[in-house]
Amino acid sequence: MQGRAGQFGGRWRIVAAAAIGAAALTTADAGAATDRRLQIEAAAGAWDIVLEDSTRRCRITLRPEGTAGAHVLAMPAGCRRALPILVDAQGWRAEDQMRLALVARDGASLLDFAPDAQGRFLARGPEGEAYTITPADPTHRARMTQSAPPFMQQTPGFQTVQPRPVAPAAAAAPAAPVNPATLPGRYAVLREDGRDTGCMITLEDKAKGPKGSTKAFLAPACRDQGIVIFDPAGWHLDKGRLMLFARKGHFTLFDRQPDGAWLKDPKQGGKPLGLRRI
Repeated sequence: MQGRAGQFGGRWRIVAAAAIGAAALTTADAGAATDRRLQIEAAAGAWDIVLEDSTRRCRITLRPEGTAGAHVLAMPAGCRRALPILVDAQGWRAEDQMRLALVARDGASLLDFAPDAQGRFLARGPEGEAYTITPADPTHRARMTQSAPPFMQQTPGFQTVQPRPVAPAAAAAPAAPVNPATLPGRYAVLREDGRDTGCMITLEDKAKGPKGSTKAFLAPACRDQGIVIFDPAGWHLDKGRLMLFARKGHFTLFDRQPDGAWLKDPKQGGKPLGLRRI
């Protein structure tokens, strides 16, 4: 009896130890999942890829939706012409140690970005060429630091990519109030570096647009596919910011510039977009 009791007690201790171990693994897995979620949220947004020692560049958008294997990667068709290495790029992953990887459909890494000694996110191509990637919105770096899990913040080079604080004397003056009555009219549609697309948007002053906005419309023969797909149908001024509504109901925000032009809020991702009064 005593031998059987000892055997029973030994088995019980083994089962208890296994249960404790399983609970510890579950807790660790939950912590790892939380870290990974924070990692994905911190990395999501618009980024600029540049081929070093050249003028070739591309703005991509890392979207948080997807699976553990890869998340959604969005880019204009011109990116694949400017940077041929992106032809096979189908998704992205946030790797350990603050690394971003652009991956092919089969999961193979095409560009694996990691902080270098200067704090840049650097990747090497198949022929040794260097690519850098930076957030399109400067404040994205601050958000990454605030929301990244501790192990990412301790990565060499991670802290060096934080923006330097702006001295009070260098702070921009508040923008002058915008009078909605001055906005109706015709606007040229601009892309990166102020390039005129040849497209024109008209903001009307009385006719109604979607969601309580005032009517807007795109002139025929616009060849910018992104604007054609957006298909502006209304506008509204909200706290000094121009809201341009698409026909399907979503909107894009624009901020007034000192020269009177309007530039798309970079936090919304996608290609740069501007409006200049004609």
